[in-house]
Amino acid sequence: MKKIVVLLSTYNGERFLCAQLDSLMAQEGVVLRVLARDDGSLDGTREILADYEERYPGVLEVIEGENVGFAMSFTRLLQRAVERYVDADYFAFCDQDDVWMPDKLKAAVDRLIGEDQSLPLAYCSNTTLVDVNLRVIRQAWNPREVVLTKERALIQSFATGCTMVFNRVAAETYVTHLPEVIKVHDFLMYQLCMFLGKVVWDEKSHILYRQHGNNQIGKKDFMGRMRKRMEGHYKEHVLELQNRRFLVAYKDLLSVEDVGLISRLVFYRKNWLSRLLLLFDGKIKYTQLESNFFYVLKIIKGGV
Repeated sequence: MKKIVVLLSTYNGERFLCAQLDSLMAQEGVVLRVLARDDGSLDGTREILADYEERYPGVLEVIEGENVGFAMSFTRLLQRAVERYVDADYFAFCDQDDVWMPDKLKAAVDRLIGEDQSLPLAYCSNTTLVDVNLRVIRQAWNPREVVLTKERALIQSFATGCTMVFNRVAAETYVTHLPEVIKVHDFLMYQLCMFLGKVVWDEKSHILYRQHGNNQIGKKDFMGRMRKRMEGHYKEHVLELQNRRFLVAYKDLLSVEDVGLISRLVFYRKNWLSRLLLLFDGKIKYTQLESNFFYVLKIIKGGV
């Protein structure tokens, strides 16, 4: 059986953490290790982790640290895991408030095991959206909308972080080529594997993706979503900066063609011709009409 290290970052997660930990301990068909890092919780999260660490010695290891935010917390977890678990075959990101099906990790291994392990590989899957009481809402993705291309990977990730399982080459590449700023760890891992290796997507869900508070999907009406997308941090050129940092960090590993592709978005504001070329690029676009509508508006406004 393959050895998988699950990377669990927690922050004030006492409400749902036990259910998640129980589902981790129920994973079948793999050798499981869980490395958890608390990001400065102020509730009872640390006590819950300590209790489970005592109940599952040799399986759960807990490290603590100051509050650095979710992206850096996961990054520090991965750095520690690569050093600590030298015999691990795969690694997986894990949120504190979901529930995993017993076959979640085994399903990922079954899809990855036949691929070229010398490349950075990542598995990701559909998710089952549920409410706070685990009542099913719907599947997150329509499989027909999932199109894995490098062009789309510049602006859209189909890899929900809590579904991601990736091999050691991907993990080592991530920790040895850290961008100056990491806004979203799973988007970075997705881009890394899309451009340097391969991403495998599973249309079947193996996870109950709990919707509550700020992580709730689709809770705003159209005008509310429009205001959210066009204001606030969307004025900060999020995608442009994400790809600029990715290009700087991985330029030595990218092909000449891929450098040119990424540069098309990174430098689209250089002049109006560059902006028009991006606007009418038939491949760098979202699969959903609404998302693509907002994307077009942002190109015109220069706010991608």
